[in-house]
Amino acid sequence: MRDDNKFSLRHIIVALVCAIIGILGICSEISWVSNVGSVLLISGIYTIVDNMYLKKSLIELIIQKVRLDKEIDDTGLIKVDSTLTNIEYKEYFENAKSDIDIIHNYARTWTTNNFDFIKNTVMSKECRLRVVLLNPESPFVSALEAHYGYAEGHLVELINEVTDRWKALYCDVEEKREACLKKKSSTYKNKQCGSVELYYFNGQPTNSIYRIDNKIIVVNAKNSKEKSVYLPYTIFQDNGEKGLYHVYLKEIETIIKEAKKVDLAKENNNADN
Repeated sequence: MRDDNKFSLRHIIVALVCAIIGILGICSEISWVSNVGSVLLISGIYTIVDNMYLKKSLIELIIQKVRLDKEIDDTGLIKVDSTLTNIEYKEYFENAKSDIDIIHNYARTWTTNNFDFIKNTVMSKECRLRVVLLNPESPFVSALEAHYGYAEGHLVELINEVTDRWKALYCDVEEKREACLKKKSSTYKNKQCGSVELYYFNGQPTNSIYRIDNKIIVVNAKNSKEKSVYLPYTIFQDNGEKGLYHVYLKEIETIIKEAKKVDLAKENNNADN
């Protein structure tokens, strides 16, 4: 640090000498001496300004950037965007290996768009799928219907429609599991399959949260009625206990703990009867 200070001081002294010589040169009646003096004066002034202000500002900017990068790295943030169609759900779900957690109110369109990717993964890998939907009996249902301008009972219909898709996936997975246990009668070359769990949550999720193995996608809720693909979202990866991935993972586990688990096996048996 002392060597840097000495260098900077020496630099400024040389610049001042150049500036003084430049001033004296400008006062000369000889044309070329006057021109050289002008160049020396400008060079000296620029050098002083560059050392005292410009370089200092640049160094401060670099330090701020380094600190910001460190803060981003500490949180585990890997993406921030505002266009939902830019989220590569297909790639995330197809590459999932162990865990998929889905938490939202009902998201019929989202479920339709991504159901096949999730199904293929759960049907072919030992991947645990947990889905949390708004409880059709939640006190928030009527308020949300009024907010969205839905007719009474319409939101319940939408939740039940999405529920039926996850129930159907549960049945497909268990059918494969049962067939694979009967090795001789099984027609499946890939004997692996995951599991499906469905939960109803009485509270209203303020954000939609999607966990795929070591990554979590958080989509901000929209307060207005208008539907839009332009919503802020963030993606975090697991980078240790201090990262935001674990903050949201804890939130997921808490919501599931507080939610009511739907007995899919019982409902499946009732449907068969």
